[in-house]
Amino acid sequence: MRTDIVVQNVASFRIDPAVLVRPHRRTWLIASPAQHQKLVKRRREDAFSRVAVLEEFTADALTACVESLRAALPAADRDEVALLCHDEYSLGTVAEVRRRLGLTGDLPAQLAPFVDKIAMKRALEGAGVRLPRHREWDARAYAADPDRCTADLEETLGWPMFVKPLDESGSVGARRLDDAAELRAWAATADDRRYEVDEFLRGTLYHVDTAVQDHVVVHEEVNAYLHPCYDYVHGRVCASHTLPEDHPARSALLAFNRRVLEALPDKPSNGVYHHEIYRRPDGELVFLEIAARAPAALVPSTSRIRRGVDIEEAHFRLQRGEDLPGSEGLGPHAAWVYFPKVEGRVSELRRATLLSDHHWRWNVETGQTTTAPEDIRDFAASVLLWNEDYELLLQDLATLDSHTAVMTD
Repeated sequence: MRTDIVVQNVASFRIDPAVLVRPHRRTWLIASPAQHQKLVKRRREDAFSRVAVLEEFTADALTACVESLRAALPAADRDEVALLCHDEYSLGTVAEVRRRLGLTGDLPAQLAPFVDKIAMKRALEGAGVRLPRHREWDARAYAADPDRCTADLEETLGWPMFVKPLDESGSVGARRLDDAAELRAWAATADDRRYEVDEFLRGTLYHVDTAVQDHVVVHEEVNAYLHPCYDYVHGRVCASHTLPEDHPARSALLAFNRRVLEALPDKPSNGVYHHEIYRRPDGELVFLEIAARAPAALVPSTSRIRRGVDIEEAHFRLQRGEDLPGSEGLGPHAAWVYFPKVEGRVSELRRATLLSDHHWRWNVETGQTTTAPEDIRDFAASVLLWNEDYELLLQDLATLDSHTAVMTD
Protein backbone atom coordinates (compact mmCIF):
# COMPACT_ATOMS: atom_id res chain seq x y z
CA MET A 1 0.00 0.00 0.00
CA ARG A 2 1.27 3.48 -0.86
CA THR A 3 1.77 6.10 1.85
CA ASP A 4 1.44 9.81 1.06
CA ILE A 5 2.96 12.17 3.64
CA VAL A 6 1.84 15.78 3.48
CA VAL A 7 4.49 18.22 4.77
CA GLN A 8 3.18 21.48 6.19
CA ASN A 9 5.24 24.04 8.08
CA VAL A 10 3.93 27.58 7.40
CA ALA A 11 1.09 27.26 4.89
CA SER A 12 -2.40 26.37 6.14
CA PHE A 13 -4.98 24.16 4.46
CA ARG A 14 -7.63 26.09 2.56
CA ILE A 15 -9.30 22.83 1.60
CA ASP A 16 -10.93 20.44 4.01
CA PRO A 17 -8.07 17.92 4.42
CA ALA A 18 -10.65 15.15 4.54
CA VAL A 19 -10.80 15.37 0.71
CA LEU A 20 -7.27 13.93 0.66
CA VAL A 21 -8.33 10.64 2.25
CA ARG A 22 -8.21 7.59 -0.05
CA PRO A 23 -9.29 4.06 0.92
CA HIS A 24 -6.43 2.46 -1.05
CA ARG A 25 -3.55 4.42 0.49
CA ARG A 26 -2.35 5.86 3.79
CA THR A 27 -2.45 9.64 4.16
CA TRP A 28 -0.14 10.97 6.88
CA LEU A 29 0.91 14.45 7.93
CA ILE A 30 4.10 16.08 9.19
CA ALA A 31 3.18 19.51 10.60
CA SER A 32 4.65 22.31 12.64
CA PRO A 33 3.12 22.84 16.10
CA ALA A 34 1.23 25.92 14.83
CA GLN A 35 -0.28 24.10 11.86
CA HIS A 36 -1.11 21.08 14.00
CA GLN A 37 -3.02 23.30 16.42
CA LYS A 38 -4.97 24.84 13.55
CA LEU A 39 -5.92 21.36 12.43
CA VAL A 40 -7.02 20.42 15.95
CA LYS A 41 -9.06 23.63 16.21
CA ARG A 42 -10.83 22.76 12.96
CA ARG A 43 -11.41 19.20 14.23
CA ARG A 44 -9.74 17.82 11.14
CA GLU A 45 -6.78 16.01 12.70
CA ASP A 46 -8.58 12.71 12.13
CA ALA A 47 -8.39 13.26 8.36
CA PHE A 48 -4.88 11.81 8.67
CA SER A 49 -4.29 8.28 9.92
CA ARG A 50 -1.01 9.44 11.47
CA VAL A 51 0.31 12.90 12.42
CA ALA A 52 3.88 13.79 13.37
CA VAL A 53 4.60 17.22 14.89
CA LEU A 54 8.01 18.58 13.96
CA GLU A 55 9.58 21.51 15.79
CA GLU A 56 12.06 22.54 13.08
CA PHE A 57 11.89 22.03 9.33
CA THR A 58 15.54 21.61 8.43
CA ALA A 59 16.51 18.97 5.90
CA ASP A 60 18.16 16.91 8.65
CA ALA A 61 15.15 17.06 10.97
CA LEU A 62 12.65 16.30 8.22
CA THR A 63 14.77 13.44 6.88
CA ALA A 64 14.94 11.87 10.35
CA CYS A 65 11.18 12.26 10.79
CA VAL A 66 10.40 10.64 7.43
CA GLU A 67 12.83 7.80 8.13
CA SER A 68 11.15 7.19 11.48
CA LEU A 69 7.72 7.07 9.86
CA ARG A 70 8.91 4.73 7.12
CA ALA A 71 10.42 2.39 9.70
CA ALA A 72 6.95 1.88 11.16
CA LEU A 73 5.60 0.62 7.82
CA PRO A 74 5.57 -3.00 6.68
CA ALA A 75 8.84 -3.71 4.85
CA ALA A 76 7.03 -4.16 1.53
CA ASP A 77 5.55 -0.64 1.76
CA ARG A 78 8.64 1.38 2.67
CA ASP A 79 9.54 2.13 -0.93
CA GLU A 80 5.98 3.24 -1.70
CA VAL A 81 6.22 6.56 0.13
CA ALA A 82 5.65 9.98 -1.45
CA LEU A 83 6.03 13.45 0.07
CA LEU A 84 3.34 15.98 -0.91
CA CYS A 85 3.86 19.68 -0.32
CA HIS A 86 2.03 22.95 -0.95
CA ASP A 87 4.06 25.02 1.50
CA GLU A 88 6.25 27.69 -0.12
CA TYR A 89 8.69 27.49 2.79
CA SER A 90 9.11 23.72 2.65
CA LEU A 91 9.29 22.98 -1.08
CA GLY A 92 13.09 23.09 -1.25
CA THR A 93 13.55 21.16 1.98
CA VAL A 94 11.10 18.47 0.90
CA ALA A 95 12.90 18.14 -2.44
CA GLU A 96 16.21 17.65 -0.62
CA VAL A 97 14.68 14.94 1.59
CA ARG A 98 13.41 13.15 -1.50
CA ARG A 99 16.93 13.26 -2.94
CA ARG A 100 18.50 11.91 0.24
CA LEU A 101 16.03 9.08 0.64
CA GLY A 102 15.57 8.22 -3.02
CA LEU A 103 11.85 9.03 -3.00
CA THR A 104 9.88 9.84 -6.13
CA GLY A 105 8.83 13.42 -6.79
CA ASP A 106 10.37 16.80 -7.54
CA LEU A 107 14.07 17.18 -6.72
CA PRO A 108 16.10 20.27 -5.67
CA ALA A 109 17.21 21.24 -9.19
CA GLN A 110 13.59 21.30 -10.36
CA LEU A 111 12.46 23.48 -7.44
CA ALA A 112 15.42 25.89 -7.36
CA PRO A 113 13.90 28.47 -9.78
CA PHE A 114 10.76 28.60 -7.64
CA VAL A 115 12.27 29.10 -4.18
CA ASP A 116 15.05 31.61 -4.97
CA LYS A 117 14.04 34.82 -6.74
CA ILE A 118 17.47 35.39 -8.29
CA ALA A 119 17.67 31.79 -9.58
CA MET A 120 14.16 32.30 -10.90
CA LYS A 121 15.20 35.31 -13.01
CA ARG A 122 18.41 33.66 -14.20
CA ALA A 123 16.40 30.73 -15.49
CA LEU A 124 14.30 33.12 -17.60
CA GLU A 125 17.13 35.19 -19.07
CA GLY A 126 17.16 35.00 -22.84
CA ALA A 127 13.61 33.62 -22.99
CA GLY A 128 12.01 36.75 -24.41
CA VAL A 129 10.33 37.47 -21.09
CA ARG A 130 10.42 41.04 -19.75
CA LEU A 131 12.05 40.82 -16.33
CA PRO A 132 12.23 43.69 -13.84
CA ARG A 133 15.63 45.32 -13.67
CA HIS A 134 17.21 43.79 -10.58
CA ARG A 135 20.35 43.21 -8.58
CA GLU A 136 21.15 40.83 -5.75
CA TRP A 137 21.90 42.87 -2.63
CA ASP A 138 25.62 42.79 -1.88
CA ALA A 139 25.96 43.67 1.80
CA ARG A 140 29.76 43.42 1.70
CA ALA A 141 30.09 45.77 -1.26
CA TYR A 142 27.74 48.23 0.41
CA ALA A 143 29.70 48.10 3.68
CA ALA A 144 32.97 48.70 1.80
CA ASP A 145 31.69 51.66 -0.22
CA PRO A 146 28.11 52.74 0.50
CA ASP A 147 28.20 55.74 -1.84
CA ARG A 148 29.43 53.77 -4.84
CA CYS A 149 27.00 50.92 -4.22
CA THR A 150 24.10 53.36 -3.90
CA ALA A 151 25.12 55.16 -7.10
CA ASP A 152 25.34 51.86 -9.00
CA LEU A 153 21.87 50.84 -7.87
CA GLU A 154 20.47 54.25 -8.74
CA GLU A 155 21.97 54.08 -12.24
CA THR A 156 20.68 50.55 -12.83
CA LEU A 157 17.27 50.69 -11.17
CA GLY A 158 16.33 54.31 -10.58
CA TRP A 159 14.14 55.54 -7.72
CA PRO A 160 12.03 54.23 -6.15
CA MET A 161 13.44 50.72 -5.69
CA PHE A 162 11.89 47.66 -4.12
CA VAL A 163 13.84 45.33 -1.83
CA LYS A 164 12.69 41.86 -0.76
CA PRO A 165 14.14 38.59 0.56
CA LEU A 166 14.92 35.92 -2.01
CA ASP A 167 13.00 33.16 -0.26
CA GLU A 168 9.86 34.78 1.17
CA SER A 169 6.26 35.17 -0.01
CA GLY A 170 3.36 37.47 0.79
CA SER A 171 5.61 40.59 0.82
CA VAL A 172 7.31 39.43 4.02
CA GLY A 173 10.41 41.57 4.60
CA ALA A 174 9.71 43.69 1.51
CA ARG A 175 10.12 47.45 1.43
CA ARG A 176 9.91 50.32 -1.02
CA LEU A 177 12.93 52.66 -0.98
CA ASP A 178 12.28 56.14 -2.35
CA ASP A 179 15.74 57.66 -2.13
CA ALA A 180 19.33 57.17 -0.97
CA ALA A 181 18.45 58.10 2.61
CA GLU A 182 15.86 55.31 2.78
CA LEU A 183 18.34 52.86 1.28
CA ARG A 184 20.89 53.78 3.95
CA ALA A 185 18.28 53.42 6.69
CA TRP A 186 17.21 50.01 5.41
CA ALA A 187 20.80 48.79 5.01
CA ALA A 188 21.58 49.79 8.60
CA THR A 189 18.89 47.45 9.94
CA ALA A 190 18.84 44.66 7.32
CA ASP A 191 19.39 41.14 8.63
CA ASP A 192 21.76 38.60 7.09
CA ARG A 193 19.22 37.03 4.74
CA ARG A 194 19.80 37.24 1.00
CA TYR A 195 17.87 40.07 -0.68
CA GLU A 196 17.26 41.40 -4.15
CA VAL A 197 16.71 45.01 -5.16
CA ASP A 198 14.34 45.58 -8.10
CA GLU A 199 13.03 48.45 -10.13
CA PHE A 200 9.70 49.59 -8.69
CA LEU A 201 6.87 48.44 -10.95
CA ARG A 202 3.62 50.33 -11.46
CA GLY A 203 0.45 49.07 -13.06
CA THR A 204 -2.08 46.29 -12.43
CA LEU A 205 -0.89 43.10 -10.79
CA TYR A 206 -2.41 39.83 -12.03
CA HIS A 207 -1.97 36.21 -11.01
CA VAL A 208 -2.29 33.33 -13.45
CA ASP A 209 -2.79 29.95 -11.81
CA THR A 210 -1.97 26.91 -13.93
CA ALA A 211 -2.43 23.19 -13.35
CA VAL A 212 -0.02 20.89 -15.21
CA GLN A 213 -0.37 17.14 -15.64
CA ASP A 214 2.56 15.25 -17.17
CA HIS A 215 3.93 18.61 -18.42
CA VAL A 216 0.62 19.41 -20.16
CA VAL A 217 -1.47 22.43 -19.10
CA VAL A 218 -4.87 21.09 -18.05
CA HIS A 219 -6.26 24.19 -16.35
CA GLU A 220 -5.46 27.91 -16.27
CA GLU A 221 -7.21 30.94 -14.86
CA VAL A 222 -6.46 34.66 -14.73
CA ASN A 223 -7.16 36.86 -11.73
CA ALA A 224 -6.56 40.54 -11.04
CA TYR A 225 -5.37 41.95 -7.73
CA LEU A 226 -7.10 45.04 -6.43
CA HIS A 227 -3.75 46.42 -5.22
CA PRO A 228 -0.16 45.15 -5.19
CA CYS A 229 0.32 42.81 -2.23
CA TYR A 230 2.87 45.12 -0.61
CA ASP A 231 0.16 47.73 0.02
CA TYR A 232 -1.41 45.39 2.59
CA VAL A 233 1.21 46.11 5.25
CA HIS A 234 0.37 49.81 4.81
CA GLY A 235 -3.31 49.34 5.58
CA ARG A 236 -4.93 48.60 2.22
CA VAL A 237 -6.99 45.47 1.66
CA CYS A 238 -5.51 42.54 -0.23
CA ALA A 239 -7.94 41.18 -2.78
CA SER A 240 -8.19 39.52 -6.17
CA HIS A 241 -11.01 38.57 -8.51
CA THR A 242 -11.55 36.24 -11.43
CA LEU A 243 -11.24 37.79 -14.88
CA PRO A 244 -14.02 37.38 -17.49
CA GLU A 245 -13.19 35.40 -20.63
CA ASP A 246 -13.66 38.50 -22.81
CA HIS A 247 -11.43 40.78 -20.71
CA PRO A 248 -9.02 42.60 -23.05
CA ALA A 249 -5.93 41.65 -21.00
CA ARG A 250 -6.72 37.96 -20.58
CA SER A 251 -5.35 36.42 -23.78
CA ALA A 252 -2.03 38.30 -23.54
CA LEU A 253 -1.61 37.23 -19.91
CA LEU A 254 -2.25 33.59 -20.76
CA ALA A 255 0.26 33.73 -23.61
CA PHE A 256 2.86 35.37 -21.36
CA ASN A 257 2.26 32.70 -18.71
CA ARG A 258 2.77 29.90 -21.26
CA ARG A 259 6.01 31.54 -22.43
CA VAL A 260 7.37 31.61 -18.86
CA LEU A 261 6.42 27.97 -18.23
CA GLU A 262 7.97 26.85 -21.51
CA ALA A 263 11.19 28.68 -20.59
CA LEU A 264 11.52 26.47 -17.48
CA PRO A 265 11.88 23.00 -19.04
CA ASP A 266 13.24 21.16 -15.97
CA LYS A 267 10.30 21.96 -13.73
CA PRO A 268 7.80 19.85 -11.77
CA SER A 269 5.66 17.90 -14.23
CA ASN A 270 2.58 17.57 -12.00
CA GLY A 271 1.16 20.34 -9.86
CA VAL A 272 0.10 23.97 -9.81
CA TYR A 273 1.99 27.17 -10.62
CA HIS A 274 1.09 30.55 -9.15
CA HIS A 275 2.47 33.26 -11.46
CA GLU A 276 2.32 37.00 -10.73
CA ILE A 277 2.54 39.43 -13.66
CA TYR A 278 2.48 43.22 -13.81
CA ARG A 279 0.67 44.96 -16.68
CA ARG A 280 2.14 48.42 -16.98
CA PRO A 281 -0.06 51.40 -17.98
CA ASP A 282 1.23 51.11 -21.58
CA GLY A 283 0.17 47.44 -21.71
CA GLU A 284 3.65 45.93 -21.35
CA LEU A 285 3.68 42.71 -19.32
CA VAL A 286 6.48 42.26 -16.77
CA PHE A 287 7.30 39.06 -14.92
CA LEU A 288 7.21 39.44 -11.14
CA GLU A 289 7.62 35.90 -9.77
CA ILE A 290 6.31 32.36 -10.01
CA ALA A 291 5.75 29.68 -7.36
CA ALA A 292 5.40 25.91 -7.75
CA ARG A 293 2.39 25.65 -5.45
CA ALA A 294 -1.25 26.64 -5.27
CA PRO A 295 -2.21 30.24 -4.52
CA ALA A 296 -3.09 31.08 -0.93
CA ALA A 297 -5.75 33.27 0.75
CA LEU A 298 -9.22 32.46 -0.66
CA VAL A 299 -8.14 31.88 -4.26
CA PRO A 300 -8.98 28.15 -4.04
CA SER A 301 -12.55 29.18 -3.22
CA THR A 302 -12.83 31.70 -6.06
CA SER A 303 -11.42 29.15 -8.52
CA ARG A 304 -13.97 26.59 -7.34
CA ILE A 305 -16.86 29.08 -7.65
CA ARG A 306 -15.88 30.38 -11.09
CA ARG A 307 -14.23 27.36 -12.72
CA GLY A 308 -15.44 24.36 -10.73
CA VAL A 309 -11.86 23.47 -9.79
CA ASP A 310 -10.40 23.92 -6.32
CA ILE A 311 -6.85 24.90 -7.26
CA GLU A 312 -5.33 23.76 -3.94
CA GLU A 313 -6.98 20.35 -4.10
CA ALA A 314 -5.80 20.17 -7.70
CA HIS A 315 -2.19 20.64 -6.57
CA PHE A 316 -2.40 17.69 -4.18
CA ARG A 317 -4.24 15.47 -6.65
CA LEU A 318 -1.78 16.14 -9.46
CA GLN A 319 1.17 15.37 -7.16
CA ARG A 320 -0.53 12.03 -6.49
CA GLY A 321 -0.94 11.25 -10.19
CA GLU A 322 -4.70 11.84 -10.07
CA ASP A 323 -6.91 13.93 -12.34
CA LEU A 324 -8.26 17.38 -11.52
CA PRO A 325 -11.04 17.70 -8.93
CA GLY A 326 -14.47 18.78 -10.14
CA SER A 327 -15.17 19.73 -13.73
CA GLU A 328 -14.57 22.86 -15.77
CA GLY A 329 -17.65 25.03 -16.07
CA LEU A 330 -18.23 28.73 -15.68
CA GLY A 331 -20.00 29.78 -12.51
CA PRO A 332 -20.43 33.29 -11.08
CA HIS A 333 -17.57 35.78 -11.09
CA ALA A 334 -15.82 35.57 -7.71
CA ALA A 335 -13.53 37.60 -5.49
CA TRP A 336 -11.94 37.60 -2.06
CA VAL A 337 -10.81 40.37 0.29
CA TYR A 338 -8.55 40.38 3.34
CA PHE A 339 -8.73 43.31 5.75
CA PRO A 340 -5.44 43.92 7.59
CA LYS A 341 -5.26 44.13 11.35
CA VAL A 342 -4.63 47.57 12.82
CA GLU A 343 -2.89 48.90 15.89
CA GLY A 344 -5.02 49.22 19.01
CA ARG A 345 -7.83 47.68 21.01
CA VAL A 346 -10.74 46.50 18.86
CA SER A 347 -13.85 48.47 19.82
CA GLU A 348 -16.23 47.64 16.97
CA LEU A 349 -16.53 45.25 14.03
CA ARG A 350 -18.39 46.63 11.03
CA ARG A 351 -19.72 44.75 8.00
CA ALA A 352 -20.27 46.49 4.69
CA THR A 353 -23.54 46.36 2.76
CA LEU A 354 -22.93 44.36 -0.42
CA LEU A 355 -24.93 43.54 -3.54
CA SER A 356 -23.20 40.21 -4.15
CA ASP A 357 -23.70 36.93 -2.35
CA HIS A 358 -20.92 36.69 0.17
CA HIS A 359 -19.45 35.06 3.23
CA TRP A 360 -17.87 37.25 5.90
CA ARG A 361 -15.44 35.83 8.46
CA TRP A 362 -13.95 37.64 11.45
CA ASN A 363 -10.45 36.80 12.67
CA VAL A 364 -10.49 39.27 15.60
CA GLU A 365 -13.01 40.10 18.30
CA THR A 366 -14.00 43.18 20.27
CA GLY A 367 -11.76 43.86 23.24
CA GLN A 368 -8.76 42.24 21.57
CA THR A 369 -5.56 44.25 21.17
CA THR A 370 -4.07 43.87 17.71
CA THR A 371 -1.02 45.08 15.85
CA ALA A 372 -0.41 45.95 12.21
CA PRO A 373 0.35 42.89 10.04
CA GLU A 374 3.77 41.83 8.86
CA ASP A 375 2.36 39.69 6.07
CA ILE A 376 -0.87 38.84 4.28
CA ARG A 377 -1.57 35.77 6.42
CA ASP A 378 -2.35 38.08 9.36
CA PHE A 379 -5.87 39.34 8.60
CA ALA A 380 -8.66 40.87 10.67
CA ALA A 381 -11.53 39.81 8.43
CA SER A 382 -12.03 38.01 5.14
CA VAL A 383 -14.84 38.28 2.62
CA LEU A 384 -15.60 35.79 -0.13
CA LEU A 385 -18.08 37.15 -2.67
CA TRP A 386 -19.62 36.06 -5.96
CA ASN A 387 -21.99 37.52 -8.52
CA GLU A 388 -23.22 36.65 -12.02
CA ASP A 389 -22.84 40.34 -12.86
CA TYR A 390 -19.15 41.24 -13.14
CA GLU A 391 -19.73 44.99 -12.84
CA LEU A 392 -21.71 44.54 -9.62
CA LEU A 393 -18.89 42.41 -8.23
CA LEU A 394 -16.41 45.20 -9.03
CA GLN A 395 -18.77 47.69 -7.37
CA ASP A 396 -18.74 45.60 -4.20
CA LEU A 397 -14.95 45.39 -4.30
CA ALA A 398 -14.80 49.18 -4.45
CA THR A 399 -17.13 49.32 -1.44
CA LEU A 400 -14.91 46.96 0.53
CA ASP A 401 -11.78 48.80 -0.56
CA SER A 402 -13.02 52.00 1.09
CA HIS A 403 -14.68 50.29 4.07
CA THR A 404 -13.32 50.39 7.62
CA ALA A 405 -14.08 46.95 9.01
CA VAL A 406 -12.33 47.24 12.38
CA MET A 407 -12.59 50.22 14.70
CA THR A 408 -10.02 50.59 17.46
CA ASP A 409 -9.65 52.77 20.54
